[in-house]
Amino acid sequence: MSLRNRDMGNNAIDIIDLDEKIYRIFSISRFKELLITKKLVLVNPEKWDDPFENFFLKANAIEPDGTLVSLEDISKSWFGQCWTYTKDSDALWRIYSSKKDGIRVTTTIRKLFSQIWDDTDEFKFLNYFISAVKYKSRSEIESFMNNTSFLNIATGGQNDGFAKLLCIKRNEFSHENEIRVLTFDNNKKGNDGCYEVDIEYQDIFEEICLDPRLEDIEFQNLKNEIKKYSGSIPITQSDLYKISFNPIKLQ
Repeated sequence: MSLRNRDMGNNAIDIIDLDEKIYRIFSISRFKELLITKKLVLVNPEKWDDPFENFFLKANAIEPDGTLVSLEDISKSWFGQCWTYTKDSDALWRIYSSKKDGIRVTTTIRKLFSQIWDDTDEFKFLNYFISAVKYKSRSEIESFMNNTSFLNIATGGQNDGFAKLLCIKRNEFSHENEIRVLTFDNNKKGNDGCYEVDIEYQDIFEEICLDPRLEDIEFQNLKNEIKKYSGSIPITQSDLYKISFNPIKLQ
């Protein structure tokens, strides 16, 4: 797979700097699986926790005569993976590394998207997107749903309208500071809600970082375990909780 700047510009939504660093916390089991299989797994938004995810395609469309039309076929054809612009956050470590065995990887928007983008796909402009997430209030989302139509989003047939809607979340999730990589594949909709991408992780991941709450021996043990698979990628520990003060003066 290759990526041309022209193509990235067309399918990168609400993104200013393609070389900006982004991050994701994997569980140790998922990360080891990724290193062994060399596959990045995107999932259907139905697998995401927030019931407001994919709110538009979860709804039915209605014909002028009142007939309801399901959008499920389109909904099941979208797959995505969530990353964040935030390097270090207590909330993100506690949410995504509840057992203190989370693995945070660093990459850039360009490096990640270059692995998803298939330049041989004649419909590539319809099928691959990367977008910053926008955060809106519940009332804003409800107002949008009441004042738009399926044709408003689908007009032009470019799919970017649906991609943008898959990157709207409620304000309550704004601490996640997300960016999402998305793909549309009508042939994969029945594939257990998963979309696998062959990757060269040495070309994507710039750093592997372990949970800041690990004790020194726990960090070293986990580092040694990961290093069996990760090759030359640097492995560090988050310094979020590391405190080092000089002695204070008595007077």
